[in-house]
Amino acid sequence: PNLTLKDLVNHVVEFSQDQHGSRFIQQKLERATPQEKSMVFGEILSAAYSLMTDVFGNYVIQKFFEFGSPEQKQTLAQRVRGHVLPLALQMYGCRVIQKALESIPADMQVEIVKELDGHVLKCVKDQNGNHVVQKCIECVDPKYLQFIIDAFKGQVFNLSTHPYGCRVIQRILEHC
Repeated sequence: PNLTLKDLVNHVVEFSQDQHGSRFIQQKLERATPQEKSMVFGEILSAAYSLMTDVFGNYVIQKFFEFGSPEQKQTLAQRVRGHVLPLALQMYGCRVIQKALESIPADMQVEIVKELDGHVLKCVKDQNGNHVVQKCIECVDPKYLQFIIDAFKGQVFNLSTHPYGCRVIQRILEHC
């Protein structure tokens, strides 16, 4: 049968956490009406954090950063705030943070990036976190990234020989 997003009312979170359900929602969101997006968004919002770290749910959150309204993106970005470090270090959360950084206005990017201050080296040396730091360097105005440069002082040789650190140094050289 031809299921629509409306058929998922009250079950969006469950579907988001299922491989096929998540894929269905992702595909439908690309062409959804504002009303359909609003219905789906209303249901995922209360579970947003757990979906961000879910193997299938994270893709539904990413789709909202891509196809959601400016207000929906802002609301999701607010849900990220206060949790940036644990999300950055988590296998699926790090993808959500990267997508957010690509999709939100500069003032919101800065709010997210600030939470990594004091944790740069931990992120750079982490298999997930290093991708978030790279995305910060690619997407955020360098004037807000001085704390990343500062964290590298006296560490450049050490990091240039590190499997993840060397990638972050490459991004700095390309973008700063």
